[in-house]
Amino acid sequence: MGKRQSIAIYDVFARLSGWLLVVVVVGCGKSDEFAEARRTSSKSYEEGAAAFSSRDFPKAIESLSGAIQSGGLNADLYSSAAVQLAVAYAATRRFEEANLLLSELEAGAPNRDEVFAARSYVLAKQGKLAESRTALAKARQYNRAVQEFKD
Repeated sequence: MGKRQSIAIYDVFARLSGWLLVVVVVGCGKSDEFAEARRTSSKSYEEGAAAFSSRDFPKAIESLSGAIQSGGLNADLYSSAAVQLAVAYAATRRFEEANLLLSELEAGAPNRDEVFAARSYVLAKQGKLAESRTALAKARQYNRAVQEFKD
């Protein structure tokens, strides 16, 4: 291999190394952004869950919506937050939003028992008692010990 070829190969290697360094540095920035999104989502989720537990549904809606929209929740927390959000919507008589959210979850949520228990709650709030009982029965097919949402 001649001196010119060695320099050309070295130049290509140096350029590739530079690009690799840029990719690693840019990748670290994305990783930091994702870590921050996860922290923000977790904090919003915790605030929303606490508000939900204390029956402060407007605050729960605000915090849980923020947690979901930030995109940093894992699948289990996302599903839990979405179920609580749907119940909070129904508690504040926002039935269309509650039903839409539950319809999105029904197909593949890991907590389908809670999804159908929430659906039962929404239907009961709408005065559809027979449908509510059917949804609760479906929830209990997934988990006999599922807790019913109540006022």
